[in-house]
Amino acid sequence: MNERRDSQRIPVEMNAVLNYQAQIMACTIRDISLNGALIGDLPMEVPFFNAPVELGLTLNAGGESKQIRIPAKIRRVTEKGAGLSFGDVAMETYFSLVNLVYNA
Repeated sequence: MNERRDSQRIPVEMNAVLNYQAQIMACTIRDISLNGALIGDLPMEVPFFNAPVELGLTLNAGGESKQIRIPAKIRRVTEKGAGLSFGDVAMETYFSLVNLVYNA
């Protein structure tokens, strides 16, 4: 299978939430890049392929906790979890994501 990612995935284990319509699902981020993430530990009713979702996570930087929300789409669903691709984010969120990926 050909790799289609534009940026390197970094293995992590972070608690997060996946927001889909009026549902909030607790999940675990298994790997992350600047363009997307693999999430696991989802309930059985994962949103459908190409569904717009929002990934919410808390980052610790400089002794402070910061909550970020990243718009995304479901791109793949397997028994291991769901693959997300990130949408456009605000500049501050992007820099938080860069810090997370390059300091993991």
